[in-house]
Amino acid sequence: MTGAFVPDGADVVVPFEDTDEVDRKKVAVSKAEIGVRVSPAEGCNIRRRGEDISKGELVLKKGKLLRPADIGVLASLGKSVVSVIRRPLVGILATGNEVAEINRPLSPGKIYNSNSYSLAAQVLKYGGIPKVLGVAPDDVEQLTAAIREGLGCDLLVTSGGVSLGDYDVVKKVLAAEGNVSFWTVRMKPGKPLAFGMFKRSDGKEIPHLGLPGNPVSSMITFEVFARPAIFKLMGRNHLSKSSITAIMEDAVENKDGRRIFTRVVVARRNGKYLAHITGPQGSGILSSMSKANGLAIIPEDTGELEPGTPVEVMMLDWDEVND
Repeated sequence: MTGAFVPDGADVVVPFEDTDEVDRKKVAVSKAEIGVRVSPAEGCNIRRRGEDISKGELVLKKGKLLRPADIGVLASLGKSVVSVIRRPLVGILATGNEVAEINRPLSPGKIYNSNSYSLAAQVLKYGGIPKVLGVAPDDVEQLTAAIREGLGCDLLVTSGGVSLGDYDVVKKVLAAEGNVSFWTVRMKPGKPLAFGMFKRSDGKEIPHLGLPGNPVSSMITFEVFARPAIFKLMGRNHLSKSSITAIMEDAVENKDGRRIFTRVVVARRNGKYLAHITGPQGSGILSSMSKANGLAIIPEDTGELEPGTPVEVMMLDWDEVND
């Protein structure tokens, strides 16, 4: 039977369906003989010792993301425990006097805190452990206290407070509690972005990404900056996002020389990938991000992209690319 030990002296296994075994069970015949209806080659249907992994062979390289097949290989070797790099803990803090927690009545001038939940889902998607720290108002003292609560994490991500407004105080706190490595990037959406290091009382430095407050800008800058940072913390070697070349079905105008990440739906038709814009591209229109399965990258030196132009598309969800 399948899985049985091969007896000494045997060099081939013949399946039941290639013998007269079924017929022999119906009539009384000698059990000393069996009819074989094929001419099998030597070694047929035998799993030889060491054919999967040879002695001394490297099984899994350091830095490899363990996938289901890798877990199975480890189990096949009798390994129940292996050394891994732990998943990074990512603190997520929303900022802004106008930001309200969900599940509460929304008063005039307030918006619900969507950023913390979309960012937490992104952290989970890319292998991190999110720690949602709530909402901090635009006040230096209260914001400083909230940020200090997140310094036990491996990476701190904030949303809002990094623009030029009078109440955008994240940069002030970052400068006071640590250092600012850079501020603003040449991309759209997502120009007001800050990066730096916060210092803990024990002297350890915690990396911080200050993402924009607009929900689409927050999610896209996370994909471009936070996702590879999480991969790096996890010890992964390949940090770039999967991308394809697609034909744009819509025109895109680039007025201010920034790299544009346009929300698109990619579909494959007649052997080609086609990208269609999900609708209005305002940085506050989160539903356009929900409809997208990719981000078409329009280079900063492209003034106007005409329909029919091939573009690079950073894919968000490959399972939604279909015929």
